[in-house]
Amino acid sequence: MKISGAAFAAAIGIVVAALVTGPDPIRAADPQLAQAGGPQAPGMITSQAFKDFSAAAPITVTPYDDNDLNLQLKAEFETELQANERKVAEAKTGLLLLFESKIIPAEQAPRRPSLGSVSARSGRGDDPSRQDGSDDVEVDVNVNVWSNTQDSVLGGRQEAQGVGTSVFHINAVLRDQANGEVLWQGDAYYELQSPDAERVARAMVPPLVDNLGKSTANEPFEAR
Repeated sequence: MKISGAAFAAAIGIVVAALVTGPDPIRAADPQLAQAGGPQAPGMITSQAFKDFSAAAPITVTPYDDNDLNLQLKAEFETELQANERKVAEAKTGLLLLFESKIIPAEQAPRRPSLGSVSARSGRGDDPSRQDGSDDVEVDVNVNVWSNTQDSVLGGRQEAQGVGTSVFHINAVLRDQANGEVLWQGDAYYELQSPDAERVARAMVPPLVDNLGKSTANEPFEAR
């Protein structure tokens, strides 16, 4: 549907109010809502950019723990950074990408919002007779009002479905080595539905690198 720009804020307010109502509301601060309905991707990325940094600055990749898997992930990070045209170097200057990886119980991983979705596209109205010069905003709203199998406004949170009882977690932090300032932080989570944690861990590196320097919330992904 199309609504005027003036009505857009009111529409969003109504939808957000509906989405955060219920026995176990999602946080209104989440900038992205997962699509209601359908299977959820087993992976999820959340990241926060704190300060801009030069794309040309060399990056040194260092795991907190030098175990065999983390050394493989270090090489994977370096390969992905170079594929994204980032300079990789072993140096005490420039940027430092620190990371750790571990398996955690599923209940310790953050729950993704799943009550609905909102998307909007703005554009000039297609009526040539309009004189006010205002834009139309096309809004797509999808609210899961009731379900006994999925999270919904009236039904509240449902118990987690699926096979995975453990989650692989990678935390990555980008620091400026000159002053120790944290420039970016990213967290990737992936439900372990098979014993192959090593393959899953390697598949979590590309989406982390893709989101380097960006802020994202509950962005789903599948292992490649």
